[in-house]
Amino acid sequence: MAYKIYFDVNVILDYTLQRSNFNDIEIIFNNIENGLHRGYLTSATLHTVSYFLSKEYKQKKVKEILLGILSTITVIDAPQEILNTALQANFNDIEDALQLYTALHYKMDFFLTSDKKLILENTRVLPILSATEFVGTYC
Repeated sequence: MAYKIYFDVNVILDYTLQRSNFNDIEIIFNNIENGLHRGYLTSATLHTVSYFLSKEYKQKKVKEILLGILSTITVIDAPQEILNTALQANFNDIEDALQLYTALHYKMDFFLTSDKKLILENTRVLPILSATEFVGTYC
């Protein structure tokens, strides 16, 4: 079964900056490229990632990285009513709320993050896992 996987900003940053769980995220990206799963993120995630990548790399390299992501991952964005709902939700972190409600709106099977506090918000409706947990259980 091809799972629909939403990628949180920090997972994409971990992957593009080759941080600690890079290898697990690379496995997931390879599975997406091979059609085993489908990956999603928002355009806001791309904006944020481009900002941090531009602090590490030259513009040409940043564009290459982002185009590589776009060749594998589908960009989704929530309609305004979902964003309004997310902003009214009982979340301390606005970015997390916006991403979670977008993932819920698009009926994602998993939400991947490296945010330990966000992982504690795990629900039956939308499992919130680290890349390592996902690879250990579903790959």
